[in-house]
Amino acid sequence: MLLSMAALHVDAQGHNRFNPAKFKADLEKFITVEACLTPREAAAFFPLYDEMNSKQRVLYDKMRELRRMKPTDEEKCKKVIAEIDQLEIEIKQLQANYHTRFLSIISASKLFDVIKAENKFHRQAMRNAANPWQR
Repeated sequence: MLLSMAALHVDAQGHNRFNPAKFKADLEKFITVEACLTPREAAAFFPLYDEMNSKQRVLYDKMRELRRMKPTDEEKCKKVIAEIDQLEIEIKQLQANYHTRFLSIISASKLFDVIKAENKFHRQAMRNAANPWQR
């Protein structure tokens, strides 16, 4: 019985492994449908969107690194907090810059729908990750 449970557990883990390419493809498909992007709009939009996400990822990685630290004194704590705050500001500035660039490709209403769709997709992905048996 233990052996069969272990096999079931290993099999379940294999199906739940994160696949970045599939995640990206699913996200793009979801955004395209939710925001009603035409094939032409999607072809112009997603390379720029991917560029923004890769730049954001660098900043998020730095933030994650800083959050894992436990500074030894008050001054170092203040410094880490200030660095995290600055990274969050940089992320927002990056988003604002790319939003302006996106507006040269798609309308404001479609960009609004893209932002909503991206948030909805990520919420659903988190919910599915939290409850893998209820998919």
